[in-house]
Amino acid sequence: MARRRIRQRSNAPSADQTVSSGFSVRVATAADLERVSEIKVRNWADTYGSLLEPAALRPFVDRDAQLVELSEKLAEPGTLLLVAEEGPGHIVGFALTYLDDEPEPWLESLHVLRELRGAGIGTLLMRRTAEHVIARGHSTMRLGVISGNAAAARFYERLGGTMIGLEPVSWAQGVAHEMYRWADLSSLAQS
Repeated sequence: MARRRIRQRSNAPSADQTVSSGFSVRVATAADLERVSEIKVRNWADTYGSLLEPAALRPFVDRDAQLVELSEKLAEPGTLLLVAEEGPGHIVGFALTYLDDEPEPWLESLHVLRELRGAGIGTLLMRRTAEHVIARGHSTMRLGVISGNAAAARFYERLGGTMIGLEPVSWAQGVAHEMYRWADLSSLAQS
């Protein structure tokens, strides 16, 4: 049976929130970026290898380039990077959100190790992200799912995201995002 520890709620989420099955979510530090970039590159190769042309995929599977980009983004004040751990120091997923994006916060990435998908880690990351976004004064959020990633689309719809249209991506000809939006994050943030 999964163990659950409930914490007193304050205006801002706590740094360590254990929810179930030994997984916890915390705000990332620079020391986490190598593992985060490793997960991102691995997931892009696994998920998008069949959906994108090799030239479009190449920058996203370059671990060094992803590490540099994540390092630069983490240094920006409007960046929220949460990591999910299975036990202390064992990062198994992450969520990267740009809080100051216009017209509303943008969930840039959500990745969980393939072998742990379905264990509730993605849902936990989404709920904690929603809590942090709300704590920073926002009530909405959006994201893009690369067209063809049906599993991700189902996941976001299950969590209350509404598909609001298609939008071409700027980094690859002929590739589009299915745009998802939460008009009210409060239901997602509730545990």
